[in-house]
Amino acid sequence: MATMAHEPLEDEQDALRETFSEELIRHWMNERLAPEVLAHQEDLMERALSRIQQQSLALDVLANNPEGLSSSDHFRFMLIETEIEHARYICKAYARCRMYKVKSRLSKVDLEYCARFLSSSLAFLFQSQPLGDLAGTDLVHNLLYDSVLDQLPIKYRKLDEDHMIIRPDLDQGVFIIVRSSCGPAVLPHTEPLMLEKGSKHFICYRSIKPFLESGHVKLV
Repeated sequence: MATMAHEPLEDEQDALRETFSEELIRHWMNERLAPEVLAHQEDLMERALSRIQQQSLALDVLANNPEGLSSSDHFRFMLIETEIEHARYICKAYARCRMYKVKSRLSKVDLEYCARFLSSSLAFLFQSQPLGDLAGTDLVHNLLYDSVLDQLPIKYRKLDEDHMIIRPDLDQGVFIIVRSSCGPAVLPHTEPLMLEKGSKHFICYRSIKPFLESGHVKLV
């Protein structure tokens, strides 16, 4: 029988409710801890960037009239500024994590391919640290060829052999917290496991992959 995440019941939806900041952090941590490159949260990133831009405009309005600011306005100014920097940091960390995974798993990466993993709208977050600089990959390839591959028989002097591609280990163990009851999780050499809300497990990633994608569990 196929394993499918059930739809959350009404009394379980409270467990899935989270602030916007919590949602950003959850997807960032999932990306950091998952052995594979997860689906890009494009809608979430677009909302985050739109929110950053709107709050930046609000800051500009307040900054242009400093004389008219009350003590409460100054406090609000600091709160908005802090929230902007917090969201900006998480978006940058999420993007860097994905870029690292892409670069470490592919022998050749072009910007067109990377666009599938990273929203182009993230570019303004990295004005001083561009994500698209992949020149280092060529340097690594040249070093590897000069120091190792050049000494091998001709048929082995390539970096595009299937057996040389780094593939994620979907059977590695991961720590999870169950956000909403789901299951069953199919485990090797044992009976399927129902995952109860609030429970914590060290479990095979492949077994909880569909529940991670549906948001029923998160990685920790």
